[in-house]
Amino acid sequence: LCSATHRPLSCPNMLQNTFLKLARRASTITGTGRGFLRKSVPAAATTKPKIDNSSFQPVEAKETFTIASEQLISKQMVQLLEKELDQGHSIDALKSFNGALSNLSKEEFGRKMGPVFAEMAHNLESFNPVFTACMLKVQMTLGQSDYERRDECLQSLIQPLGGEYGLCAGHPLLKTHRKLFLEWYQSTTGQPLSELKAPEPKASEQLFSKMMSDVTSGGGNEGVIAQASYALGYNLAVEYLAAYEKQWLLDSFRSLDEKFLKSQGRKVEWEFLEIHAEGEPEHADLGHKAVTSFVPSHHQNILGQAMRDHDKDFAKFYNKLANMLS
Repeated sequence: LCSATHRPLSCPNMLQNTFLKLARRASTITGTGRGFLRKSVPAAATTKPKIDNSSFQPVEAKETFTIASEQLISKQMVQLLEKELDQGHSIDALKSFNGALSNLSKEEFGRKMGPVFAEMAHNLESFNPVFTACMLKVQMTLGQSDYERRDECLQSLIQPLGGEYGLCAGHPLLKTHRKLFLEWYQSTTGQPLSELKAPEPKASEQLFSKMMSDVTSGGGNEGVIAQASYALGYNLAVEYLAAYEKQWLLDSFRSLDEKFLKSQGRKVEWEFLEIHAEGEPEHADLGHKAVTSFVPSHHQNILGQAMRDHDKDFAKFYNKLANMLS
């Protein structure tokens, strides 16, 4: 894991770039954003975050153990399923939300963002049990899956989860991402998160319940391998869409910083947004690798089912957040 990004050292080139960008944060983060257009979706919301999975190839186990002889799903097939997400429901919902967010006035921000921040705080933590459930589904294939493929897959799954809690090889514990969120919230609003007065985060609670139900049931598929394949597809969709989500959120808040946060004397702690904007594409790469190291080729439909399920669930959540800002 990288001490600068809290991220796993699994993609050295990308992480080196992340480190350099964060190290230069004081001089480069000027709040200029990425060309937001008033009364329109942010310009950045028309571009795709860079996710480089070109180096990932299906793992060929050296020792036969039950399904080791089965052909694994190809990188090309996974990329086709990922392209469906590029045109999916969640992208439209994220565009709507960020368009509304970036166009808030100072008065609207103060009046409308409380419930949205409450939803974000709950949503941030809700993914960690989902990631844990996905890992468990793979672990439960013990005795029916090849151990080398299983271990390769689990290594890819566990790295992003460890980073959420500040785990960094060779270093003392770093800040958890919840702690980074707290600092970002307080620097943006001028108030401690503990004093946030907002309704219960019902939209996030509903999404959390749906995600856990989907993953723990394996999408209704039978057999531990099929359920693990579903969980891996779900995990990939979560990470893939998060690359869009966090980059556009960073862009939106940079726009708001220029519009009124700076003039209010706010000194935004950008680390939470920067780490996620830089790190989520790397997490998507790891999710892609987990899939191509474990999922049999004949589970292509199961994989697609899982990715579409999360796309619909995530879109509902962000459409609700967009409505809060309307």
